Amino acid sequence: MAVASGSLSSPAPDRSSTGPQSPRPLLAVLLGSLSTVAIAVSAWLALKPGAETAQAGLVLWFNDPPQPFAAVFAAVNPLLRPVPLLVVTLALVGWILLTASEAWQRLEILRALVVAIILAELLAQVLKRLADQPRPLAVIPGLNMHGYPTDPHGNAYPSAHTAMAVAAVLALWPWMRWPQRIVGAGFAVLIACNRLYIGAHWPIDVLGGAAIGLLCGSVSWLIATRWPLRRRSHS
Repeated sequence: MAVASGSLSSPAPDRSSTGPQSPRPLLAVLLGSLSTVAIAVSAWLALKPGAETAQAGLVLWFNDPPQPFAAVFAAVNPLLRPVPLLVVTLALVGWILLTASEAWQRLEILRALVVAIILAELLAQVLKRLADQPRPLAVIPGLNMHGYPTDPHGNAYPSAHTAMAVAAVLALWPWMRWPQRIVGAGFAVLIACNRLYIGAHWPIDVLGGAAIGLLCGSVSWLIATRWPLRRRSHS
């Protein structure tokens, strides 16, 4: 009878897996709320009279930085062109997919990545059109584009490159191992710095882009907690 009663009892949810887990919804809501505030503040600062003048010093510093920053920025600069950037991004995502131990994790990785990047690009483009801010290259004479093949298109605020990079890293964070998190976070920081290095953005553009990325990454977390793909694989 003991065996029978044990077999009829509902199995407890499996929480013993040592692999990556879906993020906590409370953390996603908190991060999304703080990111929304950061977007609003950065947009307000970007649109304030005199914002370009206040940021010109930092733009000039990043455009012609002292050593060892100059050597680092120059070394990674070729890797952050459109085609090499895509190759590096695919390599990082492929690395994460290869180290995922179960099929549901790979599906979560791909869904989170697609959701976060699409949302980040859409929100960044909408805010670009609303803010209508010129890029530093159009305001500060003599900036060095450091070999960037064409003039960056579109308005300055916010940085869409930064938004998508941060969104992708944050979206995949729960399913990344620590070496991958270090590489991903470093990659996102280098992309943000590179946008300043080539004169494509003001510092507030990068901060606004990072806030957008955090918001979109947190949305992908909420989707993962609300509709986890793992539950379907065990049904």
